[in-house]
Amino acid sequence: MLDVIKVFLHWKKQIILFTLIAILASVIITMPFIMPPYFKSTQIFYLSNPESTDRAALFNEKEAGGVGIFGGKEDVNRFLSILTSEQVKEAVIQKFDLKKHYQFDADNPAVQLFYTKREFSGNFKAIRNDLGALEVSIMDTDAQLASDMVRYIVAYSDTVYRNLLIENKGIILGLLDKQIEEKQLTATDKTNLEELQKLRLIRDQYKVSSSNTFKTIYTVEQATPAVKKTKPVRWMIVLGTAIGAFIVSIFIALLIESYKNATQQALQDN
Repeated sequence: MLDVIKVFLHWKKQIILFTLIAILASVIITMPFIMPPYFKSTQIFYLSNPESTDRAALFNEKEAGGVGIFGGKEDVNRFLSILTSEQVKEAVIQKFDLKKHYQFDADNPAVQLFYTKREFSGNFKAIRNDLGALEVSIMDTDAQLASDMVRYIVAYSDTVYRNLLIENKGIILGLLDKQIEEKQLTATDKTNLEELQKLRLIRDQYKVSSSNTFKTIYTVEQATPAVKKTKPVRWMIVLGTAIGAFIVSIFIALLIESYKNATQQALQDN
């Protein structure tokens, strides 16, 4: 430790000068026109439980107790798969013309799309937090654009998710309509009339349960334009640069002193 202090005192002018130059360089590099500020926008929401809108739960045809309001882990994972899918990425890129926004110029459209997707993926994040809610966030140099993209991604993914939930119910509705049409042709006695009435009731119940007006997400925090930038954190970069430059300069000074001492010792031995 004493050797380090001696080296610092001997080389203090050079060490301080090197550190100051590094600090000045970091200040210049973190200027907005060189390292543009990025703003983060986040939306937090919970998924509804698909079972809560099933025909059985709505019309109490069986024990529906214990059906929670919010979706479980599997529902969240399904929604996360949609959020991070290529379909959503391409929809966002096209909607907001991100090829132009990210300024990727390429003669090959496939190459341009590849780099646009890579830039978008680096700025986009979708996770399940510790409380079971979904968090979707985007960082961009345009605070308003970041907010708009998050809202669009959630809304678009919700549409895809809704379609997945009601797709099978739509098929069942079609089958029920077909059975009702066939049964109407032969519904002459009391038994057939009762069966027809039951089929119509089931069809009406499925129609209600397959409605796209049910809420599938419950937003806790809506995406809004950020007021303060998220990165770069200028003071951290400058501080880190100063500490790093100081350590490196001392290390170089120690190497130089060690080399001088070794050379002098070799001369004395000779």
